[in-house]
Amino acid sequence: MKNSNSADKDRLSSGSRLMHKVKETMNIPDPERVAKIQFLKTQIQTGTYKVDADKVAESMLKELIKDLL
Repeated sequence: MKNSNSADKDRLSSGSRLMHKVKETMNIPDPERVAKIQFLKTQIQTGTYKVDADKVAESMLKELIKDLL
């Protein structure tokens, strides 16, 4: 019985370490993403951001088709 309990603790510990590493990795900002977000923020603030209606519609249709399949 003790070995089973020990194995369970090892699995939980390993899973916990993995989750911690995933969280750490997710908190590392991607420089390209940060730059793109800042660029978009600037465009929105200055009123120069333009929505591409065709791209939005295409994306919405793709998602709808995925949901239906």
